[in-house]
Order: sequence, then C-alpha cells, then structure tokens
Amino acid sequence: QARNLCSRGCPYGGYFSSNSSTLPWAEKTGNLTLRPDSVVHSIIYDEKKGRATGVRVIDAKTKQATEYFARIIFVNAACLNSNLILLNSTSGRFPEGLGNDHDILGRYMAFQNYRGSLSAGIDGFKDGYYYGRRPVSPLMPNFRNVYKQEEDFQRGYLVFWGAYRNTGDVKEQTGIGAEFKQSMTEAGDWSVYMSMQGEVIPKKTNHVRLSKELKDEWGIPQLITSVGYDENDEKMVKDFLTQGAEILDIAGCKNIVPNDNKQAPGLDIHEMGGVRMGKDPKTSLLNQWNQLHACENVFVTDGACMTSVGNQNPSLTFMAITARAANHAVAELKKGNL
Repeated sequence: QARNLCSRGCPYGGYFSSNSSTLPWAEKTGNLTLRPDSVVHSIIYDEKKGRATGVRVIDAKTKQATEYFARIIFVNAACLNSNLILLNSTSGRFPEGLGNDHDILGRYMAFQNYRGSLSAGIDGFKDGYYYGRRPVSPLMPNFRNVYKQEEDFQRGYLVFWGAYRNTGDVKEQTGIGAEFKQSMTEAGDWSVYMSMQGEVIPKKTNHVRLSKELKDEWGIPQLITSVGYDENDEKMVKDFLTQGAEILDIAGCKNIVPNDNKQAPGLDIHEMGGVRMGKDPKTSLLNQWNQLHACENVFVTDGACMTSVGNQNPSLTFMAITARAANHAVAELKKGNL
C-alpha cells in the first residue's frame, strides 16, 4: 500500500505507533481510561506519607482543575513537558521540584544536532520513479570515532539519505493550456540529499527552568530552554559537510550544495535529559528502574531519563526502558512495596 498514512500512526500496524499497537492492547485490558483535553499541572506529594498520591489536571477548555489519585505514577509527557511537570511539582519537602534535592532536575539537557545537510543532482535512472512513501529512510551508521578517538571532535553522527525526481518547474516551462499542464507533471532529473544526526554531549549548564514571570493560558509557568551547541558540535557539523560532499562526489553527483542552517537546538526531535538515571542521588534523579530516588512511586521513562543521546534514533530505547520499568512496577505492586 502507498496511502501515506505513516505520520498519523500507521493504521495497518505495519509501522509502530501507539495508535495501532500499545493503546489498542491497553484498551483490551479494560483498565484504560483516556481523558482528552487535559493539561497536567503538577504531581501531588503527601508530606506525611512521603510519596506521590496523584496528579493535578486542568481541563484545556473549561480551565477547571481536577485531581486524580493513584498508587504509582508514570511521567511520560515527552522530555520537555516531563521536566516542566516535575519542576512545577513543588511542596514543603521539594521546594525546587519533585525529587530535586541536589539541583539536578532540568539539567544535562541535550538535543541531537541536525544542522548539516547536503543536496545534489545525479544523472541517469530516467527509467525509474518512486511510488508512495515509506515511513523510514536509508541510514548510514556513524563512521567517525567508532573504535577509538580519531578526529578533532568527540563522538559522531548518523546520516539520513533520500532521493526524488523533480517535476516540472512553472518558471522554466513555456506554452499554454493542456500542453503546459502536461509538461508540469512530467518527471525531471533525480536529486539526492543527506542530513546529519549528531551526538551532543550533555552539560550541566544546558538546562531548562520555569519562568518566574510568564505563564500559559492555564496558569502554568512557561518553560525556559537554555541549551546551546559548543565547539565540539561546530566541528562535527563541519566534518559532516566535508565528508558528505566527498561521498556525493565519488558517487558521481553534481551541483553539490552543503548547508549549515545554524538552527538552534531543540527545534527538531529527540529531546533528552533533565531527569537522568544514575546510581548516585547527588548526580541523578532516577534509579536503575527509572524511579525517582527521593519518591519511588514516580517513574519517568521518556527522553527525560536519558543520560546521553547517542547518534541513533532513541525511540526504541524509550520503549524498551518503559516496558522494563512497567514490569518492575507491577512486580513491586504485587509484593506490596509500592
């Protein structure tokens, strides 16, 4: 099939999405309740019990506040919002955010680097065309600093590839009527492109915090993101553009155009960090099971829990970590430990 429904969450279940996989299975248990139009304000912490007891939710339309209660809470609001919720979950015990005893919450943020890309043309292949769209693209695994440190920058980058045939350009066509329309639909030359997904090293100075002045329409403090690329990231982009141009040239491509879009971190995908895992509560928020060190019935298993970003797509890792943590939570519930 080529119905191009991938971005909606493949209804066929051929490509993973929660819409076609995990949510239907959760519904079959009879224990799933979905509440749309809900904005999570914060997590409720009981000072006497020393544990979280529920969440405060604001209705997105009516602005009415509601509290829901549970024995365990999974915070998987996507990295930035998970950080926001925990930072906004203040109490006498945790005045700087839930579990934040050592000023670690919101720190060590890292977003993968997508700044570099190249495009080029290539002759031939006029007897072929592409049909439909696939949910994935060809990938070239990282080939820099794989076995040892070899470059003037640390870590490396994954490369995405793609190709397409151009159709007629109205600025370059002549004629009028049916002949003009037909010329616009005829396939032209092939173009290829490649883009980078670079590993960014987390730093304590790269952080998110709550605004003390600005709030959204539901009265929740807005999240300020203070994350920047450093010299290592700049060198990595430069290396990718150099290596990419060489690869395209050897492949016989022409009109090679490198591009560094100078885009700020966080404007793409795969945000990670801020609620990182670790053994030491002084340098991390979560233990090996993704429980808050200081509030063990709260789990965080989205990108916020990551300690490093890698150059690979992290989504499967998020899923594996979530399944592992959920299994542990069930076991602990059965033992009466949560």
